[in-house]
Amino acid sequence: MKTIWVGLLVAAFAAGCQDRVVTAKQAAHDDGSGPDAGTPLVPPPPPPPPPPPPPPPPPPPPPPPPVTQGTLGSWSDVMPWPVVAIHSHLLPDGRVMTWGHSGDPRVWDPATGAFEAAPNPIDIFCGGHALLADGRLLVTGGNISNDHGLPNANLYDFRTGEWTEGPQMARGRWYPTNTALPNGEMLVTSGEDENGQLNPIPEVWQLDGTWRQLSTASRIQQYYPWMFVAPDGRVFYAGAEALSTWLDTNGTGRWRTGPRHVAGTLNRGYGTAAMYEVGKILVAGGGGDPPVDSAEVIDLNQPSPAWRTTGHMIHARHHAVATVLPDGTVLVTGGTSSPGLNDASGAVMEPEVWDPHTGQWTALAPMKVKRLYHSSALLLPDARVFVAGGGEPNAVGEPDHFDAQMFSPPYLFNADGTAAERPRIDGASTEIAYGERFIVSTATPGAVAQVTLVKLGSMTHAFNQSQQLAKLRFTAGPNGLTVTAPANANLAPPGYYMLFLVGTNGAPSVARIVHVGSP
Repeated sequence: MKTIWVGLLVAAFAAGCQDRVVTAKQAAHDDGSGPDAGTPLVPPPPPPPPPPPPPPPPPPPPPPPPVTQGTLGSWSDVMPWPVVAIHSHLLPDGRVMTWGHSGDPRVWDPATGAFEAAPNPIDIFCGGHALLADGRLLVTGGNISNDHGLPNANLYDFRTGEWTEGPQMARGRWYPTNTALPNGEMLVTSGEDENGQLNPIPEVWQLDGTWRQLSTASRIQQYYPWMFVAPDGRVFYAGAEALSTWLDTNGTGRWRTGPRHVAGTLNRGYGTAAMYEVGKILVAGGGGDPPVDSAEVIDLNQPSPAWRTTGHMIHARHHAVATVLPDGTVLVTGGTSSPGLNDASGAVMEPEVWDPHTGQWTALAPMKVKRLYHSSALLLPDARVFVAGGGEPNAVGEPDHFDAQMFSPPYLFNADGTAAERPRIDGASTEIAYGERFIVSTATPGAVAQVTLVKLGSMTHAFNQSQQLAKLRFTAGPNGLTVTAPANANLAPPGYYMLFLVGTNGAPSVARIVHVGSP
């Protein structure tokens, strides 16, 4: 009986267990993973909000301004030239005379494009030259052979197209410099003589056509020294040597020591130099092996002039040419950045223009031809720049360049590349006396920002022996400008100059060639 009762109890208990439902809470408690009995459950936190959408990308930058003639300038097509233009000169009638190491000198007329031969009885290659006050081109020295110079003096008259021979100098000169003096005379310095020796005695071409030696001013100078007339009438030697000197050309002459270049002992041989305003000189580049990109300026108007650095050129160069432009900036063309005398592998194709107000250089449109040793450049009356030559001897891999190009600087264009509006000279006196107030007729006097005089150029071997610029004071009237000429010949030695009007937009007029001072 006891056995039967126990079985009934077991069966009843099993049936009760089958009917019981176990909750999640109980299950969790039973396996020890839940909270203690009596602890309420905490609901799970809500999910975090989605991140904000990323900001939209910034708009693309505006496209760069178009590169046009208005920013870089423009080159003409390459034109054939009858000589390698090693020596180049702007004549008072607006024509250009050039010669090289072969062939006769040639005169080019920009108005017609015609060339005219101007044969000279001697070899005037590697002579010195500049225009006399009466407009004749005086060429001193010439070529016997390399490093041996002739003592001859030859004069070309643009009016007749004829050469005449003047009295010979005391000794020969090969690579001399001619410098027009305030009294109308012409100073000649340096150059190698008939025996291949540097000629230390300067000579002066006098108004009566005879020579005067500066016998107490003996000094050895490098080839084609950079000589400039200072505002006090002395002549300033600006390089290429690091030590500048002053030359008094009165009587038998006298040298005085001047300031030293900032570059210290650097010799800027085959660099370039220009007087970009009265008494203000820029020297740049040169230095040999390899050339440098540095530049310096000096203001001879100061009581104690001293050289100071200005902006470095974009490219190191030697055999480049500095050309003063009508607005007072300086254009540098050609040259090479390679070491050695004449290495075409480093030819610099981009010209640069230097701004005296900022001291900075700006790269311009590249040339189509390598212009190296024996290249030349001249400012023309239409404000373009004639660039030619290079060769005789030619650089390895390059021909002798019997060709030329014309460069139109950016000032001749608007920013969009269209031609700029230029002031126009409708009338001006062709003879101007020192200190004179003279009238320049122009239809737009209120649009003129500058009036400048630029002396006609005569250049070779990276140096223009004649060019300089003078800024003139002026007032505008209803029908033109009243302009004041330079006060004296120290500021603008007598001779022929290009008279430019420069507009408020920076564009220069076509020049009127005028004569300043007494012939």
